Amino acid sequence: MKAVPFFEHGPVDVLQYCEFPDPVAGKGQVIVDVEYCGVNHLDIWTRIGISGKKIKLPHICGCDIVGTAKGQRVMVYPGFSCGKCKYCQSGHENLCSEFAIIGGMSDWNGGYAEKVAVPVRNVITIPKTLKSETAVTLAVSYLVAWNMLKANGADKGKTILVYGATSGVGMATIQLGKALGARVITTVSNGKKREFAEKLCPHHIIDRTSQNIADEVKKVIPAGVDIVIDHVGAATWPTSIAALRQGGRLAVCGMTSGNDAMVPVRMFYTKQIVMTGAQLGTNAQLQELIRFIVRKKIKPVIDSIYSLKDAKQAQSKMEANLHLGKILLKCK
Repeated sequence: MKAVPFFEHGPVDVLQYCEFPDPVAGKGQVIVDVEYCGVNHLDIWTRIGISGKKIKLPHICGCDIVGTAKGQRVMVYPGFSCGKCKYCQSGHENLCSEFAIIGGMSDWNGGYAEKVAVPVRNVITIPKTLKSETAVTLAVSYLVAWNMLKANGADKGKTILVYGATSGVGMATIQLGKALGARVITTVSNGKKREFAEKLCPHHIIDRTSQNIADEVKKVIPAGVDIVIDHVGAATWPTSIAALRQGGRLAVCGMTSGNDAMVPVRMFYTKQIVMTGAQLGTNAQLQELIRFIVRKKIKPVIDSIYSLKDAKQAQSKMEANLHLGKILLKCK
């Protein structure tokens, strides 16, 4: 089959479009013929490598996977777990000590390929009313956003700040938060990104290059927001805490700006902030999300679709932060 593995960690040039051995389905696994694979920041981090984490090489990235299996149109829940521990048995497999992401920093190859082997329990049939191009956006950034919103009580009347309207988690939070009845504030960094954000119809947009985010939040909501969705990391934690109301909730799921954050401790404890960490939601949450997307007729915005052989260009665009919406690879 054709695939885009990397044989060593490094810059985007380590990705190689080439012939690669077809996957073989082991016990409890099935082969998915990949139609589309979404591009995520996790793909870039996996390709570069994360200090202290080792994976088997060569490796194939890609965790947002849609295709066909046994004649059915399917998507893949990208979380792998042991299936035996108390968390797996209770439907909280994302807390399993062996939890790993298919196509991410694990020994599971992902969807930058014409075929992929995945556990049968990870395969979800796609509703007829859901387009493949929509389904392929849901299993990572939308599922992470859904997990954070549900865990932190986002519903009618709540107020939310999320950074980066053009990012996967940013776009997902705006669309899902609004559909849940919350008021959503977001940030952008230039005019083109503002135009994109306006199409998503958040309740307020802040230009982070010319406005102080926390000050602008307080102009709109003087007491501060109920929830901050922070997928940026070190650079934004102080702002996130400043923008929250007393007793507000900070949901953290990323570190694109760095891993080691400085926290204004006094402000944190005097405001009695609650901080939660999040990664992928569960398989059950993904199925819940799919039903919600169909019911609310939510349409994620697609920035661009690249052929599989152009995976380097797709990752380069994301790495340069030039995308406005989701980037997809068409694998067949």
